[in-house]
Amino acid sequence: MALSETDDQLTIVNRSLEYRINKKLIRKVPYFEKMLNLGLKESKENKVVLDFETKAFKSILSWIEIGLILIEMDCVINICIIADYFGLSDCLIDDCFTYFHDNFSIEYLPVIIPQVTSTSKLINSGTLNAFICRYFNKIVNSPVWLHYPVETIRYICALDLMIHSEYQVFDAIMHWANFKADSRKCYLKELLKLVRFCHMEDKDLSKIKENEFFRSSGLEPELCKPNCNCNIDRTKQGCFVIIVELSDKNLRFEIFDSDFRPLVNQVMQPDESMPLFILHNEHVSDISFDSGRKIIRIDWKQNTYRLLDFSAYRSYHHVIHRCIYEAQQASANCCVQTDYGASLEYEFSFLEANEKCILVRNDSCYFRGWKNPSTRYINYLYDDNRHTYLATILDNIIYMLNGSFEFFQFNIDRDLEFKKIKLQSFEENLKFSNLVLTSKQANDDRVLLIDKTTKDVLCFNVSTQQWKPVGRIIDRKGKSTDSQKESNVLKAFTFGFLSTDSINLCLERILYAVK
Repeated sequence: MALSETDDQLTIVNRSLEYRINKKLIRKVPYFEKMLNLGLKESKENKVVLDFETKAFKSILSWIEIGLILIEMDCVINICIIADYFGLSDCLIDDCFTYFHDNFSIEYLPVIIPQVTSTSKLINSGTLNAFICRYFNKIVNSPVWLHYPVETIRYICALDLMIHSEYQVFDAIMHWANFKADSRKCYLKELLKLVRFCHMEDKDLSKIKENEFFRSSGLEPELCKPNCNCNIDRTKQGCFVIIVELSDKNLRFEIFDSDFRPLVNQVMQPDESMPLFILHNEHVSDISFDSGRKIIRIDWKQNTYRLLDFSAYRSYHHVIHRCIYEAQQASANCCVQTDYGASLEYEFSFLEANEKCILVRNDSCYFRGWKNPSTRYINYLYDDNRHTYLATILDNIIYMLNGSFEFFQFNIDRDLEFKKIKLQSFEENLKFSNLVLTSKQANDDRVLLIDKTTKDVLCFNVSTQQWKPVGRIIDRKGKSTDSQKESNVLKAFTFGFLSTDSINLCLERILYAVK
């Protein structure tokens, strides 16, 4: 680049640095072409002042002058912001988009978070926050959490995280601080303000006061005053989701809170064009059902859904593994013998626990499980509609019901140590193919068994180890029309996370329809 100041040179001042570039060359950029043609002040003075992130701006200049650019995670979003502002080729933005989604992982959150805004083109803060909130429990249990800078910890813990208890946020902060106690203890008071103590149960407050590291810090939980105007209760975003098949390919989604109070009753249309990026917008939910064998993506804003076919289902788990678990060492499988005889056929499913994902395989004699399985084991998943067992995870226990109506408990932390539990007399009135087994992931004492035909709900109390009937779900019967005849076939009953914003969006739509 020539350094002589002539009418052929344009001086660009970006923050503290100054660049000189040939006008003929810079005119290839639409932003500068327009500026120079209009005879603006900058054109007459041969000088323009900008304010872009330095590394990204240098990369853009390299692309303009040489035609080459090095895209890295610490500047790819800022490169897109500048490229969009300058009106540069969509090809560059498309290349950045592909690179970002091919390489995104939680390892890069410290360099991604400072780049995003509510309007940034490649990924905005709403989309990034939706991912962090949904997978918070997995992120904090990965090795990278311990190496995040305090700015990243502060940003994450302030979000409306999808959690079962505020104690999880407290524990994540303490785990991070204790990793380098001498240098991080000074941040505790500031970070603990991000724990919403007013939404914490008494039993968890007692656990906090017993935490040795917390006691040694001399701090106390800062409780809110009565009737405080605190942010939303982050622990209320876990919901039970009922999916009902209608005769015209539409699905009805019935959402209940954890106490079975109905929240949403919405009919949605299929949309096979819905993108399947892991980084989706804040009004999209991914719900796993059928004992982890299927996933459905729901767009609450557009009122549409997409049921993932098997290829997309397996690809989904591959991407989740790359984004979250790749830095972790895959655990060896645990195997227990549940019966005697030949094991000729087996079936896999992918279960989501509170802090991890578990691949399980069951056959007539053995039960196996892989905690945070590698991609090699994810490839074991195959399309199979036999459904020889039902399974769910609550805390550290896998609950499994097989076709012989044998009900098992497998302890994940004790190499799948198990016991069988009587199903009592209920099995006489049940047909295995009509059943669904589900539960919350944590912080509960109920495992639910639902009959899809009668919509009867049975409950296994994990504390008393007893089964009992809970009730029956009844839909409001309305007159069907020629355009939409409701068959009301219960397709799924499962647990999933829905953001408060998504729930509120549905409620606002109902209120608007009533007016």
